Amino acid sequence: MLPALKARSRSSGFTLIELLVVISIIAILMALLLPAVQQAREAARRTQCRNNIKQLGIALHNYHDNHGTLPPGLIVRLATNNTQDLPSRFAAVLDQNRHLGTNWMVSLLPYIDQAPLYNLVDINTPLSVASGNNATVRSTTISGYLCPSDAFNGAPLERYNTFDNTGAATTAGRPWARANYGANLGREMYEWQIQHRATPSQKKGAMGFGSGSKFSEFTDGTSNSAMVWEIRVGVNNQDPRGVWALGRFGASLVGGCDVGTSGLADCSGINARDAFADDVDGCTNAPQNGMGCAFDRGDGEVAPRSMHTGGVHMLLGDGSVRFISENLDFTVHRNLNSISGGELTSEF
Repeated sequence: MLPALKARSRSSGFTLIELLVVISIIAILMALLLPAVQQAREAARRTQCRNNIKQLGIALHNYHDNHGTLPPGLIVRLATNNTQDLPSRFAAVLDQNRHLGTNWMVSLLPYIDQAPLYNLVDINTPLSVASGNNATVRSTTISGYLCPSDAFNGAPLERYNTFDNTGAATTAGRPWARANYGANLGREMYEWQIQHRATPSQKKGAMGFGSGSKFSEFTDGTSNSAMVWEIRVGVNNQDPRGVWALGRFGASLVGGCDVGTSGLADCSGINARDAFADDVDGCTNAPQNGMGCAFDRGDGEVAPRSMHTGGVHMLLGDGSVRFISENLDFTVHRNLNSISGGELTSEF
C-alpha cells in the first residue's frame, strides 16, 4: 500500500514547466484583453464628451429662447466706469484701460443647473480679481464643461497676466478651472482683432465680441454652421488654453482659419500639432503632447483639438453634434465657422 500512496502524492501539484505555461497563458490573455478594456473605457469617455457638448447645445437654445439671441462670446469693460467696450482688436483688452468681463460659459451657468454659482458673479469686478466672489466662480470646476478624455484638464491655470479695474497688474489669487469647449467667434475674428485687418461683417460666428448672434442670422443654415468646438486644455499650469471663465482665444473661444492676404497658408487645422502652432505663455514646444507652443502662426492657438483619435466634436447651430475629422479640408473648416458668408459647405 505504501508505494501506491507515494505515487499518488508525487502526481499532485504543478511542475515548474506547467506553472510557466499557465503564467504565459495568463499573460497572453491579459495582453489581448487590456487593449479592449482601454478601448471600452475611452469609448465611454468619448460618449460622455459628446453628451456634454450636446447639453451645451440644449443650454444655448434655451438661452436663445429667453433672450432672443445667443450669449456674447466675451464682454470687455472699461476700467474707468465698467461700461461695456468694443475695442478695435483683442490685444487692446490686455491693457490698463480695459478688463475682461464675463463670457458665454458664465452666461450659460443658469442653464446648466449652476444658478447659485451664477448668482455669485459680480459684473462690476473683473473675473481676474485675486479674491472675492469672482475668484470663487472662476476656480470652480464644472464637470459638464470638461471632456473626460483630456488628461490635462484636472490641473487648473495657476496664473494669467491681466489687469484689474484699477489698472494694476494681477496674477495672484485663486486659480482658473479648466474647460474643453470653445465658442465659435467666426471666420475672420482672429485676423480682425489681432492683425488689424478689416472689421468682419458677413463672416461672423455664433458668438462674438459683446454680443451673440440670432438664429435668424444663420443664413448659411444652422445645420452648416458651428456654434461650439471641442478644445484641449493647456499642457502646464501657465498655459491659458481651455479655461471656462476666461474670455480669450484658445481659453473658451475658437476662431477660423486666416482668410486675409495669406489665404489658407496660415491655417493650422483641426488637432494642429506642429511646433509652430501657438503663442502661449509658459509653454515649451511639446508636439509630443499634441500642442504646439511657438510665437508664430497664432491660428493654432484657436484651433479645435481633442484627445480623441482622428478628430474633434463640433456642435452645430441646430443642436446636433458631429465628430469632425482632423483631415477636414481647410476651406470647409473656414466655412463652418461662418454663419452668414454665403459659402457652399460640402459634406463634412
